[in-house]
Amino acid sequence: MSNVAEFIEIRKSIEALTGKITLCIEQKAVQESKHHLDEANRKLEVLVPMVANDVQVIVAGRLTRQLADLRAKIERMAVKLPARKRSVKKSPAGKKLEEWVRRENTEEPEITVFERP
Repeated sequence: MSNVAEFIEIRKSIEALTGKITLCIEQKAVQESKHHLDEANRKLEVLVPMVANDVQVIVAGRLTRQLADLRAKIERMAVKLPARKRSVKKSPAGKKLEEWVRRENTEEPEITVFERP
């Protein structure tokens, strides 16, 4: 019976890790999500040999598919993220335009009041 209790405990820990992985994916934390995914896969390797009945087979299959889908999402996210941010240098013409806009904005706005006859 301890085999079933261990199975349930490992399954719960894998499901908790999949929740953490999903949050990391939403926050675009690639390294942290990879770390959690590796840990979940290690636990899944322990879980699969413990399978003893039909329900456990279904659970192991579901967790395997879920981790495979999360791995694919992480890989797509890693490809989409830029390696580094590049700074955009302002051109001298851009600086002149900014100065002109600042000068134009320093003028007092003119308020016109219309009265009805």
